[in-house]
Amino acid sequence: MRILYIHQYFTLPAAAGGTRSYDLSKRFTQAGHKVVVITSSSFLKSMREFPKGWTVVEHEGIELHVLHVEYSNKMSFSKRISAFLKFLVFASLRTFKVKADVVLATSTPITVAVPAITARIFKRRPFIFEVRDVWPEVPVAMGIIKNKMVIRFLEGFEKYIYRKSAHIVALSDDMKASVQQRVNIADKKLSVITNISETERFSRYTRSEGMLAGLLGYTPRKVVLYAGTLGMVNGLKYMTDLAIHSYKIDPSIKFIIFGDGMEKEKLMQYASEKGVLNENIYFFDPVPKSQLSQLYYECTVASSFVIPVPQLWANSANKFFDCLAAGRPVVINHRGWQAAVIEQENVGFVLNYDIKDIAGEAQRFCTYINDDRLLEQQRENAVSLAKKSYSLDIAAAHYLKILNDVVS
Repeated sequence: MRILYIHQYFTLPAAAGGTRSYDLSKRFTQAGHKVVVITSSSFLKSMREFPKGWTVVEHEGIELHVLHVEYSNKMSFSKRISAFLKFLVFASLRTFKVKADVVLATSTPITVAVPAITARIFKRRPFIFEVRDVWPEVPVAMGIIKNKMVIRFLEGFEKYIYRKSAHIVALSDDMKASVQQRVNIADKKLSVITNISETERFSRYTRSEGMLAGLLGYTPRKVVLYAGTLGMVNGLKYMTDLAIHSYKIDPSIKFIIFGDGMEKEKLMQYASEKGVLNENIYFFDPVPKSQLSQLYYECTVASSFVIPVPQLWANSANKFFDCLAAGRPVVINHRGWQAAVIEQENVGFVLNYDIKDIAGEAQRFCTYINDDRLLEQQRENAVSLAKKSYSLDIAAAHYLKILNDVVS
């Protein structure tokens, strides 16, 4: 079959960011299907320079239709909306030029559904909609969208997307429940395919390379790793406060952050004012996905943080699955399904989301990270869980069944 995959922020392993769409596209092509991706240039800059307009390029059997759109996590909300709208219009028009049997559209943003709906209306092609986060529930809960008319419009648009889609894929059970709570959808039309723990990719590291030693000038004994975006929702102030309080208890614990985003400079300034910047907390630029395996190998535990907004706890964070794939205990600061998995499977540590108790949490965390026997057991549990429940094989097989059912 010919699969049209619409993902505004398609990313390759040579760049920083999640590679779910790339990994699934590769598996679809290996299964004998033709995959055409409509995307933007935002996260493909490591590949080549893209001129204005559209560029068509073949990559590992995947046909990429790339629209030049500037985007950065440092951009203002209004500029991000402008980027969403530009992609919406031009990607919708592009669907008229692409032959496909089925369309797979993955958020964010939710506006990627418009090109899929265009293909459904004008070319009569069924589409699958993948829910990566619950819009507009999250921005409303965060106070980003306050206008009641806009909220009602977005809620109506969300319901329209779900009803017109041939199938909906949520990235967690909590997301599925959120969708069903707001929209009356038959259970058979809604599946859960979580993000992917790519154990093969994270098994590629060199025992003697020492990336952290090269960056720090020494080999740290205990390392807490964060690799990802430093944006509004990511809650890295919590990690910074944890580092500040942990420094008083056990200064040998190092908190190392790789990433970029609109909060980075503010966090670095805050850490500097508290006297811990480059003492026990360090900030570095993002690294390509292909290099993350080395960093995860060299860390003691890895982490994923969010701000204390319960609607965000339904998300399926890439970092959570990368930790498991790399065989590293997962440290998070929120509740929800990921916290339940960590506690039930003994694969990490759950901090209290209430930062008012940060001093007590720092004490608890320092005790935890110095328990070598527990950490070794959690490493083994993490890899086992990744292979058993979140492998690429499982996700691709589930998706291929859905695609075949929709087309047939």
